[in-house]
Amino acid sequence: MGIEVQNNKIIIRRELSELDKFVLDVVNLVGRYARYVIVSGYVMILLGRSRGTEDVDFIIEELPREKFLKMCEEAERHGFEFLNPENCGGLYEMLREKLGIRLARKGEIIPNAEIKFPKDEFHREALENRLLAELNGRAIYISPIELQIAYKLYLGTDKDFEDAFFLYELFKEKINRRALDEYARRLGVKIKF
Repeated sequence: MGIEVQNNKIIIRRELSELDKFVLDVVNLVGRYARYVIVSGYVMILLGRSRGTEDVDFIIEELPREKFLKMCEEAERHGFEFLNPENCGGLYEMLREKLGIRLARKGEIIPNAEIKFPKDEFHREALENRLLAELNGRAIYISPIELQIAYKLYLGTDKDFEDAFFLYELFKEKINRRALDEYARRLGVKIKF
């Protein structure tokens, strides 16, 4: 696996896993309808950390109802299904209520994409300041590394701390320390590395 950072872009070259293929298929669908950003566990996997995940967290911009309904219908035509027991209209209402909806390949439960509208300022900032990662030439937008580190520390589990440390070590030469310290201050966490 090779990772290279060039001008605010991360370039990743590696053999694709089944999870990567799933994510790229979801990105292909969602990206036609909305700006999105991937946050949390899959970002670590994408960047080479050996860990598992059952879901991939997508934050998407708030869409008008009709646009979401088209995306929902296209998802179903292209081999996906929503795991929530709602029709497309009900799924949209769940998103508007700041709840996540789950998308998977038909007949499967794992992996799935948890899709949400932004629920707080950090989700909005992740979406607004998303970082381009190219996986074998295919675009995937991820949360800024500094925000990802601070948010993982805020979550506070052992796995989250390990994720934060992994990202810090991987990008320590490229991290915007001022941005990292500001996110940490706003989240009320200390950066101890």
